[in-house]
Amino acid sequence: MFETILKVAMVIISVALIILCLLQSGKSDDIVNALTGQSSNLFAEQKERGVDLVMSRMTMILSIAFFVIAILLRMN
Repeated sequence: MFETILKVAMVIISVALIILCLLQSGKSDDIVNALTGQSSNLFAEQKERGVDLVMSRMTMILSIAFFVIAILLRMN
């Protein structure tokens, strides 16, 4: 029973992680600008705010939960 609950939670967390990663804004423009020599704010202090901050924290929390559940499933 406990293993079934963990498997369902793993699927739900996996889908949520995929959706969150796809919804986050891309940060590759800064890297491209730094490599090509264009003006960039790569090393400037830019804080995440609002929705970006919430999505970043949710991604971190869900990824930690994903690894914990993966370890628990492997132990059973």
